Amino acid sequence: MILKFLRVRGASLAPLFQDGDFVLASRLPLWFRPPRVGEVVVFSHPAYGRLMKRVAQVLPDRRLIVRGTDIDSVDSRTFGAIEARQVEGVVIAHIPRPRSG
Repeated sequence: MILKFLRVRGASLAPLFQDGDFVLASRLPLWFRPPRVGEVVVFSHPAYGRLMKRVAQVLPDRRLIVRGTDIDSVDSRTFGAIEARQVEGVVIAHIPRPRSG
């Protein structure tokens, strides 16, 4: 699938992405290039399921170091680098949920 409309679950990329927000992830950029440092990507991890993290580093072998902004985030500090082929898409749009107050 080229586009995925996904709901954010958790706060690993807060405050930019909050629990309940929506994102649109696209596979299209990955047809032309690997993910870039700073991009937010959606990927599948065999032990943790679908995750959304920011690319912190692209290693020479095309593996990616991904990080959340929360110190307790489950990310490459927990499971190591991911393969670029695990990436399902790059976040291209963010739709915040309505905030009360």
